[in-house]
Amino acid sequence: MTISNGEVFILNTKDLSYVFHVDKTGLLLHDFFGSRIEIKDFNIDAIKQKVSCQKGTSTIYKEEINDQLSMDYALLEFSFPHKGDYKNTPILLKSDSAGYTFDFSYKSYEIKKSPLDNQELPAPHDNDEELVIHLEDSVNRVKVELHYVIFEEANVIARNMVIVNEGNAPLHVLKALSMQLDLVNRDFELKNFVGGWASEMNEANQLLVPGVYVHESKTGFSSHKVNPLFLLKNKDASLDYGDVYIFNLIYSGNHFSEVELTPYGYLRVETGINPFCFDFELKENESFKTPYAVFTFSDKGINGARSNMHKFVNEHVIASRWKEALRPVVINNWEATYFKFTESKVINIARKAKEFGAELFVLDDGWFSTRNDDSHGLGDYWINKKKLPGGLKGLAKKVNKMGMKFGLWFEPESVNPQSDLYKAHPEWAIKSENLAPSLARHQLLLNLGNKDVQDYIIENISKILDEANIEYIKWDMNRHMSDLPNTPNVGEFYHRYILGLYRVLRTLTEKYPHVLFEGCASGGNRFDLGILSYCPQIWASDDTDAHERLSIQNGYLYGYPQSTLSNHVSSTHNHQTLREMSIDTRYNVACFGILGYELIFSEMSKFERQQCKKLIEVYKKYRDVFQFGELSKREYSLYSWAR
Repeated sequence: MTISNGEVFILNTKDLSYVFHVDKTGLLLHDFFGSRIEIKDFNIDAIKQKVSCQKGTSTIYKEEINDQLSMDYALLEFSFPHKGDYKNTPILLKSDSAGYTFDFSYKSYEIKKSPLDNQELPAPHDNDEELVIHLEDSVNRVKVELHYVIFEEANVIARNMVIVNEGNAPLHVLKALSMQLDLVNRDFELKNFVGGWASEMNEANQLLVPGVYVHESKTGFSSHKVNPLFLLKNKDASLDYGDVYIFNLIYSGNHFSEVELTPYGYLRVETGINPFCFDFELKENESFKTPYAVFTFSDKGINGARSNMHKFVNEHVIASRWKEALRPVVINNWEATYFKFTESKVINIARKAKEFGAELFVLDDGWFSTRNDDSHGLGDYWINKKKLPGGLKGLAKKVNKMGMKFGLWFEPESVNPQSDLYKAHPEWAIKSENLAPSLARHQLLLNLGNKDVQDYIIENISKILDEANIEYIKWDMNRHMSDLPNTPNVGEFYHRYILGLYRVLRTLTEKYPHVLFEGCASGGNRFDLGILSYCPQIWASDDTDAHERLSIQNGYLYGYPQSTLSNHVSSTHNHQTLREMSIDTRYNVACFGILGYELIFSEMSKFERQQCKKLIEVYKKYRDVFQFGELSKREYSLYSWAR
């Protein structure tokens, strides 16, 4: 619920309050974000920042109106550079007439109760209310809209920014973050999540001292190097006690978050699209919309804050048709066969898995074109009849006849240079015109910023889905981006790729609403709220070793509910680490989320086969708890539970 008199803005959720006001200079000043408070008659004197005197080198924003207000020492709701704030700001613009200097003043506000637009960027759904603040630089004819979206029961606020160029000359957006939050430091500790392939979501903790703390992705995607999720907490906060803030971003491309602490104890938090190689040109009357940042707070420790975020993801990010749908137990053939399979071999795997209680058979890589290794076939969608003489339709019928659903692996964003597609359309691949491209896993990325490429992917995946009874897709992507083309609008390239990806995913998930899409990018290379807006679950890591998965899954659970985590019980010795662990231990870790299996049945003992069947029965009995139960009702750690 939003309450305002045009000068003070009070945003309330069930348990939280967020308060800011308009200064007489036209700047927005931040006053409070925390546990819910009651404010009578818009009197916020008790929570306003108090300024008794100015620092000697202060730049006064508008001395003739307020001779005490320096942007550099104020708690601001929105800031911009070159008017006295020397901290990092969420916006940087450039035009021939203004250079880098713009001045945005408050003009008006509106409160909406309509659904959010999700036709270009994914947006959370079923919001309660939206506050829009209108700012303007009337001299340079540029407008900024600040959007605040309230989710009352989840105790989450989503924010984004829209920049509108009303001038007759081009405006270059060089930096446009989704949110800014100014706080007073209270011995805060920053917790973010770093890693790499098969080592995602390692906790990194840093007690804040004056300086700037940046975590970002420059790989083209949200990346397993550093997830967009991060926390701020009192240094003594525990699982159940203390103040904790959680922040995340509904975006799958290059992200950027920074926490800046000044020597005077003022803290600025920002997150959004990475300004790395970013230059988005706006012509007259064009606008730029940033993705939604989301954040929450709890004075009941980490469990209180992540309970809010889990509720938000399950109810407002995951598509409504999937948000409470129980997910099937999967058997995937990858580690049992890799590329070397026949129809009879995969049917045998499905049949044995059905005896254990699996409900969905997924055919992984190698079913199409000349795809007998990872150097061939990507981009071509004709079915390899040597491996599958009855095609996907025949295989799906046989799997369905067993009483199982049938699913299929895709990697539609990439192309092998040896493929028919590359030979026909080399210009569709991302590469520089002047340099030989750098390959990763023997492949290039297709340019999803190109509508022809988007249409090709949509058309060919649709043909496959129309041909057979396919009820699940594992959508994989196995490399970082490199070799950006030297085009006039190269500063828009990274973002336009992600917009193209969203168009493809939005089109296919709307066209095939019954198909369960699972996101994958060499594991957690693109585990983010943007992908979760279309794929209700994501393959958490290519590392299926149960010991390694303890820290990986525990990291995700700080901000992502277990209903989003796809976990597999795999063979022992583990194919990534060679570690040997019991079937019980492997299950005990994998059951926290969406359970699946990748097993070589010939290597299993009689006891392991019996135990596997029993454990799947237990999972099915308590599936709703494992997938949707609330983890934060008591002291919880996946480490301690599994041990």
